[in-house]
Amino acid sequence: MNKNIPWPTIKLSTDDRMVVPLKEEYTFHAMWYLDTPEAKPIFERQADIIIEKQSKGIVDIGARHGPVNKILQEKGYTDYKYMGFDTSVEPIAMAKETWKDHSNIEYRNTSWNNKDIEVDFDVDMVIFSGVLLYEADHYGLFNRMMKLYNAKNAIIQEPYHEQRHYDERLVLKTITQDMDMYKANSKSYKEHITDCELFLGKRLIADICL
Repeated sequence: MNKNIPWPTIKLSTDDRMVVPLKEEYTFHAMWYLDTPEAKPIFERQADIIIEKQSKGIVDIGARHGPVNKILQEKGYTDYKYMGFDTSVEPIAMAKETWKDHSNIEYRNTSWNNKDIEVDFDVDMVIFSGVLLYEADHYGLFNRMMKLYNAKNAIIQEPYHEQRHYDERLVLKTITQDMDMYKANSKSYKEHITDCELFLGKRLIADICL
């Protein structure tokens, strides 16, 4: 194992199992590894898809502090409206402070189960960044969100089912073996596989058009 890579800290669930739980409340520091250069290719690919499609109305589900916005700005892409939401208070508070002078960028501390996730702009892109794996009926959640926003384009980012685990006790949650249902019901479906050393494995970034 490369000790210079900022590995995520995962505690044992039992003596022989390590399971990554869904936490609706977490500190910003708890997921600091997602803000390292090793993680940037994940969000950079998302930004590239947004720019390629010239998306103007973006909703980011499980946004955390919305690192994709920084990358879009770096690439000179600023003509869009964005709303990102997350269940944790601290990352959203930090995002609100960071982007307070950008009227086109909004963050909310809420959940996909609440009613306050609607927006007053047309949505043509919904980002699901590492959140669908926490829902048993992940395709049902995907459809519900896409219908709510009347959106035709989506980005799904999830851990790939083929991984190089750094601990044999790790039980990795993944939905990427179920992507055929997304493909079958899409006008176009493109897969981008990022070999991300940060997670010692691959990440699937799916570019979907309904």
